[in-house]
Amino acid sequence: MAGHFALGNSNTLATIDVAGAFIGISNHSTVLSGILMLIITYASPMLVLISMVVYMSVKSYHFIPQKIDSGHLLKRMLGFPCLVPLGLNSILLTAYTIVLLLMRNHLFVWSVFSPKYLYVCGFTVCIYIGVSVVAATGIYTYSVLAWRKTRQSSNH
Repeated sequence: MAGHFALGNSNTLATIDVAGAFIGISNHSTVLSGILMLIITYASPMLVLISMVVYMSVKSYHFIPQKIDSGHLLKRMLGFPCLVPLGLNSILLTAYTIVLLLMRNHLFVWSVFSPKYLYVCGFTVCIYIGVSVVAATGIYTYSVLAWRKTRQSSNH
């Protein structure tokens, strides 16, 4: 979130860079410009989640003992990069939802908390996209390692 605020974003809707969402688009497309606006607004959280993929690829998984449980290996590869961001984000989203539901009749809730709630919902989408990429990378890496292991054992 420090990167989110360092790029000039805040919890108000006035700081969303709408003009940047239309750069490079020849015709008006609401969906494409919305996707570009999401990418521009949440560039730093996406960078952190994509760096998890790099972290997973740099870790030394080439030395795998012969008697390791495959479920343990997959948990080790996907546990921290996927479950920690999902857990933290679900706690945050649940807390904001409860506050918004409890204070829904208050006058200033919709002007103060709803923009923040929209940011949290956008961050949830960002988390789900990033975790999906990390999980797909981890499962692919695991399947390649398992395939190489079976191929090496069949050659010997």
